[in-house]
Amino acid sequence: MIKLSKNVVVSIFVTITFLLGIVVLPTAARNLEYKETVIAGGPDKFVEVRHVVIKGSNFDIGKKIGELAKKDGTPITPSNDHIKNRAKREYMAQNYPILHERMKGLAAAYGLDFFDDSYDFTGLFQPQMAPPGCSVTFYPANHTENGHNILSRNYDFITGDITGRRPQEGRLAMMARPILFEIYPDKGYASLSLCAFEYLGGVLDGINSAGLVVSILAEEESGNKVGREPSNEVGMHELMGMRYLLDNCKNVEEAKEALLSLKHYYSFIPCHYIIGDKTGNSFIFEFSPTRNRSYVIDGDGPQCITNHIVFHHQKVEEFPETGLNWSMRRYKMLDDAIKTKEKFTLEEIAANNARVAVPPNAPGNPEFAPGRTLWYAQYDLENLMLTVKFYLGEKPDPENEKRVILEYSSPKMYVLKK
Repeated sequence: MIKLSKNVVVSIFVTITFLLGIVVLPTAARNLEYKETVIAGGPDKFVEVRHVVIKGSNFDIGKKIGELAKKDGTPITPSNDHIKNRAKREYMAQNYPILHERMKGLAAAYGLDFFDDSYDFTGLFQPQMAPPGCSVTFYPANHTENGHNILSRNYDFITGDITGRRPQEGRLAMMARPILFEIYPDKGYASLSLCAFEYLGGVLDGINSAGLVVSILAEEESGNKVGREPSNEVGMHELMGMRYLLDNCKNVEEAKEALLSLKHYYSFIPCHYIIGDKTGNSFIFEFSPTRNRSYVIDGDGPQCITNHIVFHHQKVEEFPETGLNWSMRRYKMLDDAIKTKEKFTLEEIAANNARVAVPPNAPGNPEFAPGRTLWYAQYDLENLMLTVKFYLGEKPDPENEKRVILEYSSPKMYVLKK
């Protein structure tokens, strides 16, 4: 029997540990790719948009997103709602394993125990206040000149801070730091998405590698009828549902089933959604004002959506004759535009959205922050391509002191790798 000295045993143990570390532990880190680039605006502009590319395991993706949030100064604070935090963690483990892994990475980024029920790792929210008022149209391939399925989207929001006023020194507007996430996970579909408010699940619009495209819009009618009741529940908040679809669904049929099966709540405002795919199919998903029913409205040709409940107002000819609100007026303008011809060029599609965007020569407001079209995004489902331009700020109109001239970045294109 060979006897080894204590020093030799320690040496062997260290060597084995070192070798295991090389062979096993850094595998995920070796495969991780991360790139962060400013693509529009900057410190002297209203907005600074970052393009964040992450490729790796879902744990590592969550960890890098957590590190990004920490760098931005976003805290994660404990709460006394231990049962709900634990229930949310278990819900994601059973219903959304991809996010569950990213949650583990998020906890690691903050140096916290993932199983500590004091913390909710399902997402990291930033302050928010006003509802976005957006306009979106999905054009099936047989209605576009290039034969591609196209989603055309205006994202409208206020330009203020959490008070609704123009940001004072040292404060940022709520929409000053959106992120274009380009994510290539080891499990789930790759995706390209414009995000804000919440780092892990804050998808406002996006496309995945299967050619599924999603967009979220505020739904103002429910709040006006029954009031708002924001909450922090177990399930999917209004933005996370879109991240779920991009991660898990390849077409509208899978997306319908997912949205009908998931447990929903809203953390801020009621929303509704439009989803399309490469077959040219699209649908709108929304809830009744009391959220006791869900509605699926299938598209038949180009499909429009703004900020009222489409299910309750499906025919423009049945809109009220007078007193149309801004959402219905925008919807009617889009509906009129898509009826002018059978097929549209990409330029004509953009022009249709420009008709319902905040005009480039807009009223100014020295005190309260006005709403602006913060970006125009056009998604090409065949090329998996996003073309987008961002609002950068405004300057006085030399010909009219009550108006301003809006400034936008030049359109840029981003392609999701297959």
